[in-house]
Amino acid sequence: MIKIFVTGDNHIGKKYNRYATIKEQLIKSRFDSMDAMVEKAEQEGCSLFVVTGDLFDNVSSIKITDVKQVVDILSKFSGNVLVLPGNHDYYTGEEKLWKDFEKYLDNQPNNITILNEYRAYEFEIGDEIAIVYPAYCQSKHSRDNNLGWIKESNIAVDSAGTYNIGIAHGAIEGVTPDMREEYFLMSETELNAIPVDAWLIGHTHIQYPILNENEVGEGYKIFNPGTHEQTDLHNNTEGACFIVELDNYQGVSTTKVNKIVSGQVRYYDMKLVVKSESDKELYNGIEKLVAGIDVNSIVRINIEGFLKEEEYRDRGKIYEELLARFMFYEVEDSELSEEITIEKIRAEYSELSFAAQFMEKFMDNPVELKMAYQLVNKCKE
Repeated sequence: MIKIFVTGDNHIGKKYNRYATIKEQLIKSRFDSMDAMVEKAEQEGCSLFVVTGDLFDNVSSIKITDVKQVVDILSKFSGNVLVLPGNHDYYTGEEKLWKDFEKYLDNQPNNITILNEYRAYEFEIGDEIAIVYPAYCQSKHSRDNNLGWIKESNIAVDSAGTYNIGIAHGAIEGVTPDMREEYFLMSETELNAIPVDAWLIGHTHIQYPILNENEVGEGYKIFNPGTHEQTDLHNNTEGACFIVELDNYQGVSTTKVNKIVSGQVRYYDMKLVVKSESDKELYNGIEKLVAGIDVNSIVRINIEGFLKEEEYRDRGKIYEELLARFMFYEVEDSELSEEITIEKIRAEYSELSFAAQFMEKFMDNPVELKMAYQLVNKCKE
């Protein structure tokens, strides 16, 4: 039996320019989460620590100090560390990133292997053997995946004490959005047809299979851990990794997987609809929406609907009071409006005027009333 710690899409070197005031905290958190994963892998007795691609965010502008820090962290693992180049940190042999990485490897124990050849890699784990078949990336985009050479390999099936492990980076059909089919697209049928004991996949930033924290799944063959820490608001997961356990007893191969939450910063992209039913509609709505969210989070709320005059006027103060506790927040409220009442209309227009009578016809429909109010005000201008 062997245990494999699986992570990917770590995107070390991501600049976070959108979050200028907290960018250094976000950059640091990616390193801290990686350090914690290595420690967890040691605690769980894992023999392999596998990075399924996109360890780095790009191949040209990663700081040398960042490369060194990654090597230092990974070198703490007592077993073998396997790093697959993904589509963001692809490998051709000419990239500055990998030259810097290999430079620092020379100063560390030889436990880190860059899987940059289309060949079988063999690792001894006690009395057992892990044979690894990598499908690494040589470019950022491709309409073809890199599974071809593995399909043609003579893989020994059900060999006692030997585990065949495929590691690939690319989109999974039906799991990963890839409308143009330009991210090394693979199908589950294609992967399952190759006689390996497990596939460790990178590229998709959400987990597959989907498991709860510390939930054990059995019988799966394809494992995509997702990013170890969210990268932005569009990635609404907690940041996770997998521990995959392979067993080959009397020629029968079995798998187990355990999801570990590894992210330290969480992003929330939420929507709130308000209806001006009370004087604290906005306050109560936001308070309920963010209840239970840790302060170490980035929050964006899209708000639409209608508010009573006073609360609409004071909405900025409400945002600050309820959201300032988070690392960063932003509110999009262009679809939020002050409630238009008869009193408001008659305060601005004569009761007998065409404008007032026109708008009052829409009092039962707030959306149409808003449009009518905007139309009348535009004509007045």
